[in-house]
Amino acid sequence: MQIKTNAILALTPTADHSDKEGYFVKNSSGSAALVTATTDVPIGVIVDGEDTAGKDSVAICGGFAGTVYVKLSGTVAQFANLQLAADGSCITDAGTGARTIVGRTMQAGVSGDLVEAVVHLADPRT
Repeated sequence: MQIKTNAILALTPTADHSDKEGYFVKNSSGSAALVTATTDVPIGVIVDGEDTAGKDSVAICGGFAGTVYVKLSGTVAQFANLQLAADGSCITDAGTGARTIVGRTMQAGVSGDLVEAVVHLADPRT
């Protein structure tokens, strides 16, 4: 039995996420916490962030079929692979070293931009 065709879950934020659309989150005792390391394995990306009295809408990596906006913290070319930055935003995949690959951008952008991307099941690499 299919339950959802697109996995967007409502999760309680561990902090105010009302200005965190496009940032990746990890599980923290059943709540959504911003990732804090480039090697974290996120559960998804915030599509609608709330304060701690509300619930974040989180597109689950590997379970969301469409595209979402992701926040950039560097210059990224169109169709570039994305890796996590330590604050939950994305940068262009460095190609080596300890990092977590989280998707591919559909458009170019620079630090601070929200760009359209496809997110997939996080790919931790060391």
